[in-house]
Amino acid sequence: MARTHPLPSIYDYLEYRVWLRDAWAWLRAQSTSHSYRWFSKKAGLGSPSYLKHVIDGDRNLTEDTAARFAKALDLGPQEAKYFQALVRMNQAHSTEERARWYEVLSSLPPYRETRKLERSQYDYYARWYCVPIRELVARADFIEDPAWIGAQLLPPIKSSEAREAVSLLLELGLLTRRPDGTLQQAEALLSTGPQLRLLSLRRFHQQMLHRAEAAMDQVALDEREVGGVTLRLTAPQVRYMKQRMFELRQEVLQLDGAGDGPEAVYHFAFQLFPLTDREQDPSQEGDDDA
Repeated sequence: MARTHPLPSIYDYLEYRVWLRDAWAWLRAQSTSHSYRWFSKKAGLGSPSYLKHVIDGDRNLTEDTAARFAKALDLGPQEAKYFQALVRMNQAHSTEERARWYEVLSSLPPYRETRKLERSQYDYYARWYCVPIRELVARADFIEDPAWIGAQLLPPIKSSEAREAVSLLLELGLLTRRPDGTLQQAEALLSTGPQLRLLSLRRFHQQMLHRAEAAMDQVALDEREVGGVTLRLTAPQVRYMKQRMFELRQEVLQLDGAGDGPEAVYHFAFQLFPLTDREQDPSQEGDDDA
């Protein structure tokens, strides 16, 4: 039987457990007969507390149980497709997989109609070439020609990709036009929610790591620098390193556009990550005889 009142719109959510919590609260408010046992029976599930365990994060949904949930909640075809993609995105184990499922759910018409700007903000970082194109616009010899723009990038991109990137940057307010019609950089606040911002930034850094790997073979040694050290650090030393890396990034940013002579757009990055687990602190070890 179709529901007589709307559940909270699933298109407003990027966390399926949060939506389930809110949808369940709405159902409970409609009738006291809406119990966990009622839902499990409607969804054809064996455990009467299955829904509660999922909402609490104690259990995940499989492809089959996600379909059962969608049916039990009387979701329409597009809503069900969005819900199932949302489940796959939230439960993904890698940035690449999460990004793939976000692109599936954000391509659905209801999402595009209501959250187009959010998808555009995601695309800004998820397409690695958008950030360097924005920097390229500030170069003295910039030509607003998609073929020229595409040929400047390493590796080159298609003219169609360059054209779409410029349109995206204009849409987001990261580029504007001067009175004479030429492009210029502009500052705009990208207000994407924290989860989507994290996903898009991870995707951006992931792609830049691939670009760095390719540069080792494709870029002359005097045009690149790749190096690193492997060492032992305590937790306070890690915090110190992270602070110094932040400070250096701020210092490097002051170089942007401040020099004389021909310019190229560079990506400067460094990484700090553990290669082993931390040794156990002897002071925290338990007494085996206790």
